[in-house]
Amino acid sequence: MNLIANIETYNLPSVILDSNNSRSQQARVSIAIYDPVTGNPTNGNNCKVTYKLTDEFNNTSTLSAFVPGLSVVIYEGEVGRVIFDRPYHVVSSAAKKFEIVSITGGEVPLPPPPPGDIQIISLDISPETSSGAHNGQVTINASATYLPLGYAIDGITSQASPIFTGLAGGTHTIVITDANGQTSSKTFYIPTVNNLLVSDPSVTLPGGNISRWNAAFNPVVFTYQRKDFYVTDLQLHTINGKTRVVISDDASAVTAGDLIYIETPACTGTFKVTEKYANNILVIDTPFTAGSTGFININRLRPYYKILTRVTFFDKLTGTESSIISTNRPNNKGITKADISNFLQSLLRAKDASDYTQSNYRDDNLSASYKIAYAEEWEGHTPVFNFIDHPYYVVYAAKQLGERYGGNLAAYVPFSTAPNGADKARWITDFAEPAYSNNYPFDISFIYSEDMVGRDLYGEFTLLDINRNPLPGGPQIQHLLNDDGSWLLTEDGSKFVIADQNQLIVQLPEQLGLNRLLIPGPFAEDVYYLDVALKYDDSDDVTHTVTQKQTIRVDDAIDDQSVYLRWIGLSGSWNYYRFIYNQEVSLDVQNAVIIKNYVSDWEHQDSIEEVISKTAGQKVKVVAEDLSVADIKGLQSIKYSPKVQMLVNKNPVKWQTIVINTATYSEYETRNGQAPFSVTFNMPAINIQVQ
Repeated sequence: MNLIANIETYNLPSVILDSNNSRSQQARVSIAIYDPVTGNPTNGNNCKVTYKLTDEFNNTSTLSAFVPGLSVVIYEGEVGRVIFDRPYHVVSSAAKKFEIVSITGGEVPLPPPPPGDIQIISLDISPETSSGAHNGQVTINASATYLPLGYAIDGITSQASPIFTGLAGGTHTIVITDANGQTSSKTFYIPTVNNLLVSDPSVTLPGGNISRWNAAFNPVVFTYQRKDFYVTDLQLHTINGKTRVVISDDASAVTAGDLIYIETPACTGTFKVTEKYANNILVIDTPFTAGSTGFININRLRPYYKILTRVTFFDKLTGTESSIISTNRPNNKGITKADISNFLQSLLRAKDASDYTQSNYRDDNLSASYKIAYAEEWEGHTPVFNFIDHPYYVVYAAKQLGERYGGNLAAYVPFSTAPNGADKARWITDFAEPAYSNNYPFDISFIYSEDMVGRDLYGEFTLLDINRNPLPGGPQIQHLLNDDGSWLLTEDGSKFVIADQNQLIVQLPEQLGLNRLLIPGPFAEDVYYLDVALKYDDSDDVTHTVTQKQTIRVDDAIDDQSVYLRWIGLSGSWNYYRFIYNQEVSLDVQNAVIIKNYVSDWEHQDSIEEVISKTAGQKVKVVAEDLSVADIKGLQSIKYSPKVQMLVNKNPVKWQTIVINTATYSEYETRNGQAPFSVTFNMPAINIQVQ
């Protein structure tokens, strides 16, 4: 009997491996038998099929399988893998390959298998996300001798796919039929998830733009409203004029004296149950006013109720996706607040891996993304998580009382479109006008938001003279060199254009998160300021500006033993300042441990006291004269920053962490426009000997 064997692959949901969307493609691989004359599927009658498997390392092996029916599964699992080092940039890929070698036998039909041959191995159930949403799903994992299988649900016509979508919450029945007409059925339940989320830490802006970027050192709160059951009506209890509560489920377990919380337009509060009028009707101790609908919470039916908030994130230490769960209990009104800011702070680190050679550096130490899912849990109930389909973002920032948008960073988030008059995104700096010094490492930070992805964003620099007017441009172009004489290149290999023109364009790679734009200096002597803004051109070549224009002052003071500091400011990224005034260096020696020797020979003994140990370290006081109040306010954050560093080498760039002395500082007088600024910091301790 001539038969044809084919390899058939049924793709399963892929597995996301990391935050760059690297993925593992999953599939179910089968050998299917066909009649060579009709081309239709036919029984293999236990034919033997030999096939070759080539794995992802190009190793080959020859295997065989017997096919009693129309097909047989030979493999289920990973068939391919694609690794990205950043979004849409493939690093590597690999795949398994299956090939038919030969087919033999199949002449003698086998008797049908005994009843019960169909095995329903498991059901993968996704809940209906809210009442009436009809988006529940079930995936059936079944096996049988005679394939293929047909799947039907609730009497609907059979289908080849084991996946059913668009299901309402409640009880459903599946029927599975094999190629010989045998059937097997199973009843299952799809739960309905209440839409519990009342508010999240996002902010909606004019034009419908939404900022999901938050400061890690402010509360990041997800608020939920517990709703155990729906109140379908309030009725008059004619015996005593009290209120009957008609609910959407069986409440037969509730007893007189139980406390319940009800919320409807006509009746809201905590009340005592006086009697059970019916299995779904309770009488409560409050006079009836009017019929109404709403919800009710009953601790008797949902004891030890709590909300689980699952935070999923990319763990930089392990290189894998991880999650943590926050457990919170509601107040007497059923309101649950989950503040996850303490955990989000652990995703960020006051560290830096930039070497100041990239035109635009994505700082994943100072920003991170995460996803949220939430579920109800009570005694005897297995939680079913409801997933929020968009990610959230957090930055190493701390906003203050009275600041706009509270702990949300909406003022710093760029959007592709915004209504006329709406503020554009701010740059992340503590200075009104940060100061750039030629030949010193300097960058300025911005948020590369999810709305910017795919927009071909670029930075536009405009060079200004001493009067803040654009310099005249010219056709001559020069390129910036590294200290070793090599060209300083952008990430795509092109050279920086930096002088003899009044406008510079730097293309920005697509990097979602906190980004740091390198200032492309040094600049000529006639450049006193520069303006920078982020823009993109749409498909109609219309230019859109997405950030405010940020002016940067070019500090042209003589570089004479300058002290160059950087620190993480309240806004969530690095600030820079060069102190050029004559600095004061002092040596601090203290904490001497002294012991007294016993003197037995007053004529020859060399001492009465001995110093066992002491500590020593240098202190540096840096001073800047006649600063504007705006500059002083920008410098203030250096005094309470968690990370302050001093530049100790320019090429390669190297920083040393220093400790600012704590004190009460006299900053400035409000009636004066200028004032001096000083701060003292400790250098690393001197390592000295002890006795």
